[in-house]
Amino acid sequence: MNWLRYIGILALLLFLQVLLLDNLHWLGLVHPFVYIWAIIMLPIELPRWAQMLIGAAIGAVMDISTHAPGIHMAACVMIAYLRPLLVAHYVQDIERMKGGITIQAIGMSNYLRMLTVLVLVHHTMVFLLEAFTFRHFGITLLQIIFSGLFSFALVLMFEYVRKNT
Repeated sequence: MNWLRYIGILALLLFLQVLLLDNLHWLGLVHPFVYIWAIIMLPIELPRWAQMLIGAAIGAVMDISTHAPGIHMAACVMIAYLRPLLVAHYVQDIERMKGGITIQAIGMSNYLRMLTVLVLVHHTMVFLLEAFTFRHFGITLLQIIFSGLFSFALVLMFEYVRKNT
């Protein structure tokens, strides 16, 4: 993966997240997080510690912009930690594969499974840490589901656009 292109995509995702998506709260239940796509598409050959460090940096930027100390950073580090495990589980021939995770590289069904797990883990951590109580668990669960579905759709859309460029 071209690092200059990756940094440009990351900057665009963070810009889109901070300036547009963080200000859209549909019905108080949908809070899409598209910046996680930057963690998902990291190169496979990158060491796990570097993936987690990049995840921590992305999460820190989000925490600073949303005034949520540590919430996004914890969720991003968690999905950066889980990503290599999921790649090892879903990708049969890792040695042959180079570059980032794409639909073409691992197949549509494996990509969808991996994306589902990572989005669900990320959103569950963010919303449970944000609520920090089980008092309104029903609303928190609805936020996880609806935000996860919307984020899932946006990441797929971005992946489709990347595939066609």
